[in-house]
Order: sequence, then C-alpha cells, then structure tokens
Amino acid sequence: MDTAVALTRTYLQLNGYFVVTEYPVVEAVGNSGGRSLTDLDVLAVRFPGAGRLVKRGEGGSIIGEVDGELDTTNERVDMIIAEVKQGEARLNRGAHDPAVMRAAIARFGGCQSCDVGPVVDELLREGSAMTPDGHRLRVMVFASYFERSPGRGVRVITLEHMRVYIDSYIQEHWQTLNEAQFLDPAMAFLMMFEKSKRRSGG
Repeated sequence: MDTAVALTRTYLQLNGYFVVTEYPVVEAVGNSGGRSLTDLDVLAVRFPGAGRLVKRGEGGSIIGEVDGELDTTNERVDMIIAEVKQGEARLNRGAHDPAVMRAAIARFGGCQSCDVGPVVDELLREGSAMTPDGHRLRVMVFASYFERSPGRGVRVITLEHMRVYIDSYIQEHWQTLNEAQFLDPAMAFLMMFEKSKRRSGG
C-alpha cells in the first residue's frame, strides 16, 4: 500500500470512518471481459454518532469528536471518494468520469432505490451531492500541498495535517496505546517513533 494512502486510512479511521483503499473500478466490455478504468485511492463512510471507545479502568468512554478539517456532521451518513497524492493536490481523470463515480456510489450502496444519474451529475459539477436518502457524497484530495482547490467544492487536507492530528491523538491516549500492538502500518510507524522519543528522553 502507498505510504500516503496508509496515512490517510489511519487518519480517517481515527475519525470514525470505515475505509476501503485502492478500490479497482472495472468496466464490462461486451462478451470479451472487462477493462480497468482506474483505482480509487480511498472510499470512506462514516455513520452518525460514530466514535472511538477508549478504555479507562473498568469502564470506557466514547470519543466522538471529529477533526474540524473534515467538515463533517453527526446528522447524516458521510461518504468520501478521495484521491491521495504525495505531491500537489490534483484529481485523476477517473474523478471526472461518470462511470467511475457510479461505481463508487454502487460500492457504498447508499443510493440503491434512486436514479444515480442526477447524483453523479451534481457530484461532478459541485464536488459534493446529497442522495435522496439523505447521505452526503464528497470528492476530496489528501496531498502534500495545494495552491488552489483541484476542483469546485473539492476539499483538500494535507498529509502534514493528518500526521499532526494522529500524533496529537497518540499523545492524548498514550497510556492506553502504549500497551497495544498495531498492524496498521502508519499507526505502528508513528508509535515506534513516539516510543523511541520517550525512551531516549527526547
């Protein structure tokens, strides 16, 4: 998995999202099989009230705060289709392709009973759209830097912002996290450096 994609996945998971990375979009071509249209770097969905259970003593508490940079709400389901770039924020060709956006919406399953055409049109035009069921769809980019938005209504979050957010989370919950082992590569990497820093007195 790409390093920047791994960091993005960890960041979104800490904010209550379920995340699928590097999702392939394949188009059927007649009777000859199919062809790959693109890979979507990140598909993420967050349900109202999603949080993190932090154990303290015999009990625990739910932390439901979400990073303000995500500009989300607990009032509705939030679905994100995102590009991840280690350089400047930009959108790949697939992000402008109605077939790719339809495939993403189908994967979410948030518009089963509706005509996705108008939803896709609005998503491509405005960078976000609401389904008839009240779910919000958004196109986002996670990148090293940006000088301007890569598209109308497209929100950008930098890799550095995500690193700082995850580091702050580690600091806040160190006593709990220090006893855990992480298979998530980005979290494990940052935890390794935090442990090294604390043990060396840095």
